[in-house]
Amino acid sequence: MRFAFAVNNFPPRVGGVETHVHSLVVALQSAGHTAVVITVGGGPVGTHVEEGVRVIRLPERFRVGDVLGFPPVGTTRRLRRLLAEERVDVVSVHTRFFPMTWIGLRAASRASVPVVHTEHGSGHVVSSSPVITLASRLVDRTIGRFVLRRADEVVGVSESVVGFVQRLSGRRARVFYNAIEPASTDGRRHGGKPHVVFVGRLVAGKGAEDFVDTVAALRRRGIDVAATMLGDGPERASIRSRIDRHGLAEVVEMRGRVPASAVRSTLAGAVLVNPTVLAEGFQTTLLEALAERGSIVTYEVPGAGVLREQGHPVVIVQQHDPEALASAVSEMLAQEWPVVPLDGWYWKDRAEEYERIVEGVKR
Repeated sequence: MRFAFAVNNFPPRVGGVETHVHSLVVALQSAGHTAVVITVGGGPVGTHVEEGVRVIRLPERFRVGDVLGFPPVGTTRRLRRLLAEERVDVVSVHTRFFPMTWIGLRAASRASVPVVHTEHGSGHVVSSSPVITLASRLVDRTIGRFVLRRADEVVGVSESVVGFVQRLSGRRARVFYNAIEPASTDGRRHGGKPHVVFVGRLVAGKGAEDFVDTVAALRRRGIDVAATMLGDGPERASIRSRIDRHGLAEVVEMRGRVPASAVRSTLAGAVLVNPTVLAEGFQTTLLEALAERGSIVTYEVPGAGVLREQGHPVVIVQQHDPEALASAVSEMLAQEWPVVPLDGWYWKDRAEEYERIVEGVKR
């Protein structure tokens, strides 16, 4: 089959949606299919082959924040012609509020090509700004609702996402979980201290402050841990100040943004502390931690309950409080957990599932 992915963001930009799309494209190509990615910015304008993936990068006229970019006028017409020239069987779009999702849907409709929409959010955008909150909800209830109702098939990356889709649009979606590549290490961490890790952008709501406070609480309890923070963002300076106030400058290592391979190796044998309160879809970091023989202490997030039910070392903390997180980490470190294979959680499995979804849409 021939796929076209119309997405706003694609590597080298980083994020959950970017990782999902790139991994799915690679897995589909490995299974013998053909795919092209049409995206906005992120690199030189034009057609390129990037790590085996053909990518058409359009100009980005302006950008809101660091996630929402807009392509030039006329992109719908250009994309419709491309779909015809490429004899595309299905268009794949991702997340309801991105401009390329709307454009991909319109272009596909004009070219009579079916659309599979993948939703990655489990709720409205969470922001401390009343203006952003109001604007995002307005977009959800207009463009977002239209996309969800008009796509030929809608899938969501967790049960929470599927529930949000139905609340917003009345559309019944099917679950299409995130996935990962097989383990990259033997899962063993060298060194004697227990290791706790935070992975995520340093933005409000992601939980970096709670992670630092949790490390401080563990130290007060006499638990000598090593701590690593992976990720960057606008809150970096305030997080560094918080570390210094707790006297943890020699304990917490802030490594900033690192390659995916470094995330995996850092998680090996560690406890992933995941105190996010944002409307997450399904964080692949959870799967990566388990694949590398690590464990998870998290607030309630999509996917965590499923993994816990399968017997993986996951503790879900209901109270949004660093002391509660510290108690859960202490509990995790005191237990011996059985190693449960991550069967069915790899991109090869997900590509086969996506094939079946698309075949149903094409009939």
